[in-house]
Amino acid sequence: MRAALPLVALLLSCGQPSERKALDPPRGRSHADYLSSFQQTRPDDTSETDKMVLHVIDIGQGLAVLLEFPCGAILVDTGGEQNEGFDATVALKRYLDEFFAVRTDLNKSLQSLVITHPHIDHTRGIEVVLSDFHVRNVVTNGQDHEDTGGPEQTALHRWVEKINTSEIDTIVGVQYVAARDIPLKGLTSEVIDPIAGCQTSATDPVVTALWGNVSGIKDYPGNPNDHSVVLRVDYGKSSTLITGDLEFEGLAALTKKYAKHPELLDVDVYVVGHHGSRNATAPHIMKAMTPKVAIISAGPYDRRYDWTGRKFGHPNIQAVNELTSPTHGVSWSREPETVWVGVKGAWEDKPELFEQQVINRAVYSTGWDGTVAVRMYGNGWLEVDTAGRSTQ
Repeated sequence: MRAALPLVALLLSCGQPSERKALDPPRGRSHADYLSSFQQTRPDDTSETDKMVLHVIDIGQGLAVLLEFPCGAILVDTGGEQNEGFDATVALKRYLDEFFAVRTDLNKSLQSLVITHPHIDHTRGIEVVLSDFHVRNVVTNGQDHEDTGGPEQTALHRWVEKINTSEIDTIVGVQYVAARDIPLKGLTSEVIDPIAGCQTSATDPVVTALWGNVSGIKDYPGNPNDHSVVLRVDYGKSSTLITGDLEFEGLAALTKKYAKHPELLDVDVYVVGHHGSRNATAPHIMKAMTPKVAIISAGPYDRRYDWTGRKFGHPNIQAVNELTSPTHGVSWSREPETVWVGVKGAWEDKPELFEQQVINRAVYSTGWDGTVAVRMYGNGWLEVDTAGRSTQ
């Protein structure tokens, strides 16, 4: 088992600072154009005090993303995997404890807790987060769902209600995100975006919800995956998209909604949907995002228990092929890494099937790399750290 911190730095072969909003069109540039624009050294205007860090925490098969800003922190989802070999809740608490031990200025406070949807690999750690840390705002898709993981989100809703109707002075902001309430340029508020600039850094991050609980669309799937809260986060000229477990139907609806504002999907870093499942990364969303870096949160191949990345066949070869496609995959590179990718999961009493691939595009996975942290600077410069993974 590796420690969550400190991280071992891996510097990407990086491109010029992104000018997405001002100069680069969100579409129309070829993949070759992106590759040819690379530079190898940090721009002179890169400032250590002007950055956010995107922590994709290794919680096994699940998702927990910590958004660290100079002036606060937001946690998106809480994992995760739990079996004889691994406990995501323990791993999450350890990581957050170590994070706040370094960021003592934050006083163990999360400006917001965002739960993308009510499935256990996203909700399992809610209780420990509420018990051990200060949560100032809560964002969910509003569903009270009976599936595994649903009671944890429902309990979160009830906790907010209890806090806000008690006689104590603490008030927790809350917002339940519904797709029909999101305007064509995305939805933000003081609850969705509680982070501002401060004395440490004048940069004011922009957090925008692009999707949520769906109603009124005929034949739209009932699976909570397709009702995931989707977040876009901008820090200066750097940007990331977190799609929860949105599957093909949800992705199609998302891209259709923003057809007239494609710039809202055009980002630098893609937190890959549904743990690298075959049904959550498609060519059309990749072409819309034009990501430089992609990060998959999934359990490791060598953990042989139920509810693992190995059992589900994650990350799946179809998703990995889309992410590494020479025509629409991520445009940056990494040191070549030989990894196991799933061909199929263990269904109908048949064993899972994996094969090895050499990854040289900037595609990372907690299952291959341990915790992945991306330093996203205000000028658009990106750097990636990984914690490394030891073979069990």
